[in-house]
Amino acid sequence: MRIDFRRSVFLSIGLAVTGTLLISDVMAAPAHAFIRRPMHAPGAYARSIDRQALRQRIVRQQRSSRSGTRQRVVPAPTPKPVTAAARPSDDQIWQRLRNCEAGGRYERNSGNGYYGAYQFSAGTWRSLGYKGLPHQAPPEVQDEAARKLQARSGWGQWPACSRRIGAR
Repeated sequence: MRIDFRRSVFLSIGLAVTGTLLISDVMAAPAHAFIRRPMHAPGAYARSIDRQALRQRIVRQQRSSRSGTRQRVVPAPTPKPVTAAARPSDDQIWQRLRNCEAGGRYERNSGNGYYGAYQFSAGTWRSLGYKGLPHQAPPEVQDEAARKLQARSGWGQWPACSRRIGAR
């Protein structure tokens, strides 16, 4: 009994809301936009739309809302000719990465859990098969580990710096 009562209450509320929305949608069109004009058959009348009034309404809406700016047609930019850029050598890319990550200092301990010139975490360093901490290893070992990590996982290990230096 209680469930039936709830259903009837919710149903009546839903119908009232739906009716209100439908009426408000119909009423949103200005009254002067609809004009009765005779159709081709004598004695028959139909409701037609005053297109000029609707155009003016659309223009007003576009001016008053941000969506109006999205609908304007903007000419496409002319494409620039593609030229092959000189790609820096492999050593230059790694040097730029070192400079970006740790200022080029192999002994860098940033204090945030990342070590060495390439800012390895201790877990990543161990997963590459090395012992100790990265900033305690010689530069050649750190370079080798960075190249090994890049080959295994890509440039995503250094997301900000690899974008900044143009490696990806």
